[in-house]
Amino acid sequence: MGMSEKVTLTLPHELMEEVRAMSSKRGQSKFISEAVAYFIEVKQRKLLREELIAGYQAAAAESLAMTEEWAPIDEESWSLHLPPYEGEEPFDDAPNQTR
Repeated sequence: MGMSEKVTLTLPHELMEEVRAMSSKRGQSKFISEAVAYFIEVKQRKLLREELIAGYQAAAAESLAMTEEWAPIDEESWSLHLPPYEGEEPFDDAPNQTR
């Protein structure tokens, strides 16, 4: 962090009691500063996650449409470049057949 700035805050008495219990008398400012920084980081991550989800959802329909549009060309390409299968055919799941 950069330079410090002195501020006056009004906090609930119960909250300050917990701050005093969890920090030293000289470390209360640092404790509150770290708590606020952590809170801001969590909020920013939540906002970013929400923006990413919205972006992915907005692009999903477009991506699906593009995939469907290119499917015939993709299938043709596979058939042209995939060597023919030269092994035995896989087993049929029909009953009464020996394997």
